[in-house]
Amino acid sequence: MAGPWEEYQPQKAGAEGPWLDYQPATVTAGKAINRGLSDIPRQIGLTARYALEGPAQAAQIVTEPIAGLMRSAGIKTKSIGEMATGLADMIGLPQPQDPYERVIGDAARLVAGAGGMAGAAGAAASRLSGMAGTVASGLAANPTQQLSAAAGAGLAGGASKEAGGGALAQTTASLAGGVLGGLAPGGIASAVNAGRQMLTPALSPQQLDIQLSAVLERAGTDYSQLAPQVQRQLRNELAGSLRAGREVDPLAAARLADFRTVGATPTRGMVSQNPVQITREQNLAKMGANSADDQLHGLPMMQNQNNATLIGRLNDLGARSETAPIVVGRMVQDRVNATNTALGAAEQGAWDAAKTSPGYKQPIFPDGLNAINRALGEEGQMGFIAKPITDYMAAFQTGRQPFTPQHYKNLRSLLSGELAKGGNEAAAARTAINALDATPISPLTQTGRDIGSVPVTQDWAAQLRGIDAQPNDAINSINQARAATAAKYRYQDSSPLVRTALSDARTADPEKIAQSFILNGTVNDARAVANEVGAQGAPMIRDALATHIKKQALSGAADEVGKVSQSRLNAAINKIGEEKLAMFFSPEEIAQLRATGRVASYMQNQPMGSAVNNSNTGALLLGRGMDLLNKMPVVGPMVGPALRNINISLQQRQAENILPGLLANQPKQPLAPSLLLPGMAVGGGLLSQ
Repeated sequence: MAGPWEEYQPQKAGAEGPWLDYQPATVTAGKAINRGLSDIPRQIGLTARYALEGPAQAAQIVTEPIAGLMRSAGIKTKSIGEMATGLADMIGLPQPQDPYERVIGDAARLVAGAGGMAGAAGAAASRLSGMAGTVASGLAANPTQQLSAAAGAGLAGGASKEAGGGALAQTTASLAGGVLGGLAPGGIASAVNAGRQMLTPALSPQQLDIQLSAVLERAGTDYSQLAPQVQRQLRNELAGSLRAGREVDPLAAARLADFRTVGATPTRGMVSQNPVQITREQNLAKMGANSADDQLHGLPMMQNQNNATLIGRLNDLGARSETAPIVVGRMVQDRVNATNTALGAAEQGAWDAAKTSPGYKQPIFPDGLNAINRALGEEGQMGFIAKPITDYMAAFQTGRQPFTPQHYKNLRSLLSGELAKGGNEAAAARTAINALDATPISPLTQTGRDIGSVPVTQDWAAQLRGIDAQPNDAINSINQARAATAAKYRYQDSSPLVRTALSDARTADPEKIAQSFILNGTVNDARAVANEVGAQGAPMIRDALATHIKKQALSGAADEVGKVSQSRLNAAINKIGEEKLAMFFSPEEIAQLRATGRVASYMQNQPMGSAVNNSNTGALLLGRGMDLLNKMPVVGPMVGPALRNINISLQQRQAENILPGLLANQPKQPLAPSLLLPGMAVGGGLLSQ
């Protein structure tokens, strides 16, 4: 009875040929399985052989120079690789039989050798200090890339060896294979990310808004306050990265939002503020600007256009009007004078009406004079009242003449005139005015009132007897006139701005008013200006501020030739301050202004670690050298276009590709150090041949 895995070969009577070779599929599969299972011990043995030979051959890069000296001295010495091969043969490990196994063997030996050296370097790094420890740590770094490079070098070198290549061909092939192998992990990671992005469903605008809001919040930027078109641009530019789960740098994303708000074109260095990238971009721009080839002018023209864009934003905010400070100062002065004139007219009208009343010339109780004396005495300010005023008051207090509403008005005017003096005189006058205005007036004809210590002359007594029957209604019109007077003088003393604008024409310079109270004034000064000009005059103040900021940023140059200085621009904005700006600019306009200042900084910043050739000498030499190279016969046409294309590629693909600059910094292992251990393993392997 045949077993289940025996061959089944049915024979048909009278038939020969293919029928004799027929085997069912199950039998064929079974044979393949049997062969695979029986081959496992052999593959294990081959792996063990490579594990012995690989590190030994790699170590020959160190031991063979010594062994070579010993052989030169007549001492027979085997290489470590030969010893490892002999040991493998002695314990009966299988050997590769066909070209396929030999190529795989070469790759496995290099992987084992590079892995062993990396392990030794890692162990040494923990025990060594100083430069030796640093070198050992570098050799042990990024093992995945190093092993991948070793595998690539082994496969390429082994294939070259099987094809009959010599030592040079094998070395060249190993080097190329090592480079490709070292790049393989990064390529695989990129492919995995690309595949993940393809398989990941697209995020909705609402989901993107949530993620962008969270990212920008970490940088102190409110995503909801950005303009709708800016939000749309950020969604389009960062959707792919957010969808693939990449970490976006919040600060870089905030810088990109500023660029989109302003309308300027960013580069990778501008959004990342990476000093190395900024150095490359700035020096490339200078080199291109110094070249006669207009195809190399991409970056400098971008910088020029960005400068024009910044000026355009300032113009949009009001600087286009070129409103001069003197114009604004004159407007403010006119508004103050108009208000004061209106209050004066109201005062005059009220007093004119009071004058027509029968009681206008009637004596009133001198309560206001007594109140002035008490207030000045309590504040210790009596000595600061001008002598003409004290003499005027004394005439009524001694009884030489009665105190009437007209005299009240005259005294009020004298005291108000003292306010412009400032200092102690103004303070004493203000104390007297407050006391006088706060004291009600009443006619001397009121019954039940004691005139007090004021003597009544014979003429005054006769006058009192004559008016005793007159009505007291005149006091109402007099009080209205007093209120109008108080309102006028209260306005005149309401702020330094009003006092300055109403001062003598020789000192009330409109330009000085603008400089002192708008451009360089305090928040209270600006608030006083805002109150004076109202909603109708605010746009002119805004235009004047925007014009001032632009002139500071351009150092007074015209738009066509001016270069924005980010330091002067931001200094002018900060000096005015947020509170003052808010009185004349809308929140959206302030955001635009602030973003313009920040973008100017991103464009011109040279952070610590950058090495921009600001002298322009190197860029000039490189640019001119490229021009001369292009003009050289034969060599120029052959080499010049290649150099030009490299430069253009650097400009376009690096500077204009801003996406890498938006991602959070991820350390990347340079390829050259990752090829060091594989290269040593290759060298050791070649020494064994």
